[in-house]
Amino acid sequence: MLRAASHAAKADSRPVLRLPQQGRQRGVAALEFSLVCMLFLLIFFGIASYGALLVVQQTLSRAAQEGARAMLQASIAPSPTATPSAMGCSAANASMVWLNQFRQTLGQGPVICAPTIQPCTYSAVLTCGTVEVTYANYRNYPLIPELVPLGAWLETVFGPGSNWIPLNLTSRGTVQIGATAS
Repeated sequence: MLRAASHAAKADSRPVLRLPQQGRQRGVAALEFSLVCMLFLLIFFGIASYGALLVVQQTLSRAAQEGARAMLQASIAPSPTATPSAMGCSAANASMVWLNQFRQTLGQGPVICAPTIQPCTYSAVLTCGTVEVTYANYRNYPLIPELVPLGAWLETVFGPGSNWIPLNLTSRGTVQIGATAS
């Protein structure tokens, strides 16, 4: 019993050392939060910016494919009012109406459509039709304009000419449309 009382007295007489340590830890949580939050936001905005770029590129790819298919259909069943090239660009523009409307809100012209009919690269006897669509000046007029400063900042980090955000986005669709030029 004497031992238990002596042990209890020792436990009560120990100094409390936690108060000074707690004082030194006062702003650490806010500092950690700010560092993690900045890193999280950088990653989030990078993903959003790159995702928007991929949406535009996928739209251009689909438009070029649709234009090339329309070019093929126009060469199989010719129209008296429109050429295969005009039909190709018409189908491409119909496939990316939302993108042209977006560019119009930015004060930019529509996406550029450039159809060509030429001998195929793999055989001079065959004719190929190509529809190329280009979103000009994407770097200055991206889908999410608020993220342009992020791209400029990343370009300064990775060096000039790193092309983190490309200047133009282009896609091309090609079909074989016949054995002779149209």
